[in-house]
Amino acid sequence: MNIFCLSIDGLHSGMIGAYGNAWIQTPVLDTLASQSVLFDRCYTEKLDLTEIFDSLWQFKKQKERTVLLTDDNDIFFHAKANEFDKRYRLKPFEDQEPVQSLEETQFFTGFAAALDLFQEQKQSAKPCFLWTHLQGFRGQWDFPMSYRETHRGEDDPIPYAGVEIPYIKPPYVKPYLKQQNRIETTIDPDKIQSVMEAYSGGVTVLDHALAGLLDSFENGELGDETLFLLFSTRGFSLGEHGRIGADNYLYSENVQIPLFVRFPNGLGATVRIPALFGLSDLARFLNNVSDNKSPFLNLIQEKTEMIHKRLRITGKKDSVLVTPDWFFRKVSEGYMSEGYHELYVKPDDRWEINNVVDRCPEIVEELTPYFEM
Repeated sequence: MNIFCLSIDGLHSGMIGAYGNAWIQTPVLDTLASQSVLFDRCYTEKLDLTEIFDSLWQFKKQKERTVLLTDDNDIFFHAKANEFDKRYRLKPFEDQEPVQSLEETQFFTGFAAALDLFQEQKQSAKPCFLWTHLQGFRGQWDFPMSYRETHRGEDDPIPYAGVEIPYIKPPYVKPYLKQQNRIETTIDPDKIQSVMEAYSGGVTVLDHALAGLLDSFENGELGDETLFLLFSTRGFSLGEHGRIGADNYLYSENVQIPLFVRFPNGLGATVRIPALFGLSDLARFLNNVSDNKSPFLNLIQEKTEMIHKRLRITGKKDSVLVTPDWFFRKVSEGYMSEGYHELYVKPDDRWEINNVVDRCPEIVEELTPYFEM
C-alpha cells in the first residue's frame, strides 16, 4: 500500500470549515473531510519542530520506498531525515513581495511537485511512502493580495501585505497581574483583523491549491491503495490570547491541530474521532498500517493505547495537561514560587477564554500530580 503524508506547519484548525469555521470557504478541505476519518481533538505534544519530528519519525522502515520532500531546511537536514531512501528540497520562498497568482504560491508549487514525485515513485515495484512537509503559515507569506482581500469587509482595515510572519504582542505582563486584571493586555483589534484577512487568504490559497491533489485521488490516478494523511504540525496565534504570530505559548490555537486520514476505497469516510489523540501517535499508527496488523479502521475506532485519558504537552515556559473534560495549564516562572495556573472546561471552551481555576480547586488538586509524572 502507498502512503502519502502531507504536513503543513501553522495551519489553524479553527480556520477550516470541517472544524467549525463559517467565515472562510474551504470546499476542497471540506470534501476531503467528508472522505476521511477526522480527528476532532488531536494535539501536538511539543512546539519545537525538531522535537515534533523526533517523535513523528519513529515508524519502522518496511518494504516501502521512502521519500521526503520539503521546503524547510531544518526538516531536510533533520537527523532522522537520513533514514529516507531519497530526499528532495523545494526552493523556499525568498521574495520581498507576495506573488501575483495561485500558481506561483508555495502551496501550489509544493503540491504539484509532491504529486509528480508520488506518481514517479509509484512506478517502482515497491510501494511508495512519501512525506511532504511545507513551512506553510510559519514560513514566508507569499499569498497574493487578491486572496487576502477576499475576506475583507467594506469597513475593515487593509489586509496585512507583508511576506514576513506577522508577530504582535502586548507588553509583557506578569501572570499574577494579568490574573487580577491590573494591566491592559489586549492589542488593537484592527491589527488582529488585518492579519486575519491575510491568513484567511492563505487558507483559501491552500484550499484551491489542494484541489488538483484531491482530484488525483478521487479519479483513481494515484491508485486505489493509497492512504493519504493531511495534518498540521503546529497551529498559529490569531489574537486569541493577546498575541499574533508563530509563538510557542501552549494554548489550543497552537497545540490543537487538524488531522485528516483518508483511507483507500472510502473506508471510514465521515467518521469523526472525539477522543484525545497525540500527534506522536501517528508513528505507531503508520507502523500498524504498514504491518497490516489489523483492519485499517479498527486501528482508530477501537479504544486502543492510542486513545488517551490525558495528554501532557510541554513547552519552555509552560506545560499543559489535557483530559476529555479539562485543559489545565501551568506556567513556571522563576520569580514565582508556586507558579501560575489556568483551568478551562473542555470541549465547550474551545479556545480557552474562560479561566475557571478559582472555582474548581478540587480539579486543580486532582490534576496537579500528573504534571510530575
